[in-house]
Amino acid sequence: MRVLAVHPGPLMYTKIFLRLEPLGLELVAAAVRRAGHQARLIDLQTATHKDYFRLIDDWQPDVVAFSCNYLANVPEIVDLAKLTRARHPRSFMLVGGHSASFIARDLLEHAGGAIDCIVKGEGEASVNALLEAVEHDRRSIAKVAGVVTLDGEGPPARLVDNLDALTPARDLVGHRRRYFLGTLDPCASIEFARGCPWDCSFCSAWTFYGRSYRVVSPERAVEDLGSVKEPGVFIVDDVAFVQARHGFEIGEAIARRGIRKQYYLETRGDVLLRNKDVFRLWTRLGLQYMFLGLEAIDEEGLRKYRKRISLGHAFEALEFARSLGINVAINLIADPDWDRERFAVVRQWCMEIPEIVNISVNTPYPGTETWRTEARRVHTRDYRLYDIQHAVLPTRLPLAEFYEELVRTQRVLAMKHLGWTALRDMATIVLGHLARGQTNFFRSLWKFNQVFDPRLLLADHHRPVTYEMALPPPPQAKIDPRQLYVLQAPGRAGRAIDDATEQFVESTRMGTGE
Repeated sequence: MRVLAVHPGPLMYTKIFLRLEPLGLELVAAAVRRAGHQARLIDLQTATHKDYFRLIDDWQPDVVAFSCNYLANVPEIVDLAKLTRARHPRSFMLVGGHSASFIARDLLEHAGGAIDCIVKGEGEASVNALLEAVEHDRRSIAKVAGVVTLDGEGPPARLVDNLDALTPARDLVGHRRRYFLGTLDPCASIEFARGCPWDCSFCSAWTFYGRSYRVVSPERAVEDLGSVKEPGVFIVDDVAFVQARHGFEIGEAIARRGIRKQYYLETRGDVLLRNKDVFRLWTRLGLQYMFLGLEAIDEEGLRKYRKRISLGHAFEALEFARSLGINVAINLIADPDWDRERFAVVRQWCMEIPEIVNISVNTPYPGTETWRTEARRVHTRDYRLYDIQHAVLPTRLPLAEFYEELVRTQRVLAMKHLGWTALRDMATIVLGHLARGQTNFFRSLWKFNQVFDPRLLLADHHRPVTYEMALPPPPQAKIDPRQLYVLQAPGRAGRAIDDATEQFVESTRMGTGE
């Protein structure tokens, strides 16, 4: 069969700071090809809807598979499915991905029959059984693990047996030079591990994977890395190098192969402090950027987001990251309860540190604990506003003033690293990009004011709403984590970490997840 994989269009922040290759779809497409099917992939971050419909009309795919990792993309995906169904009624349409797994039935109802099924969990584990059913017996679709239809639901989604068996079909993606992450231009993505053993209240990575943590073998990781042509590589793991030995083994294998890349990764401050030698090794290998989820600059804020790391240790992690001589980016979560004074304090603190600071807005998402505890307070259920840039909870300040303070804060922080200041400080890097014909980072330096505008943010709340999220059930005094899980992992046996690391994780999480 002919299978077309579709990645939806860009989100607000991806219009400036980054554009990442659709690694998840590449992995699913590779699994489809291994089963003997034809596969193509179109990424609407770099292509247009006109390009999509031209491809649909010319190639006539039997199956169209949309990726839905972000709630803000839901209206686009549903509308595309409806338009595709009208033009090609015989095509089978499915949606998979992180966010789709938490709102499966809602998606089906929004589509009104245009979407045949939702695939929950890891697409690589279910897609070929689903294609077999589509080709030979569509009545059996609802018997496939992880599949949800309007008529029923199959057995629970299951984990991929062995991550080493997965290989991304990077050759299917055109415009590879369009993918970048900050100064890593162009930039590919790679996966060394899946899942997260912690249980932060605002995050759905641990609920999606059932607090499991699985790793790719060092041999397989280096084989994949060796096939990457781009000079920049983003390691997509939710928390890089949780297990020190794994990080060492991959790093040492890279050194033996003589692979030279520039790397960007994300990790936790407590992991960084525990595994200092691992990160020192990776700095020698080419680590250029590290993203730390600090989330708050006071103890109360850390407790709110269930980050069981003291403020002192968080600042110690920043100091150590600086000592590595790399670029460090941190994330702070702006709470809708912030007033003008709080924004001013945050601006002042952020201007006193050298790090790149990103500010996102506290947003309850389906699949997170905060969705069960705070979502009934939301003042909008418009999917498009669930992008961590809009306020969906009631704000202490009038909404217009909240956005003015938010964008003012973001602009002050962005100007440290964008515009003419960035061009002056990174002239050598930018000139090197331009000499190679790479303009992604250069163009991003002046896009901030075009995208982050308080008037535009406020106007987004007044757009007509076609699709609304359903509210969660009434809040519970105690949340059973198994009610949140998409993939039911086997507890401790599902975490590929040694006993010492397991004890470390247990001592640094807040304890809702089992």
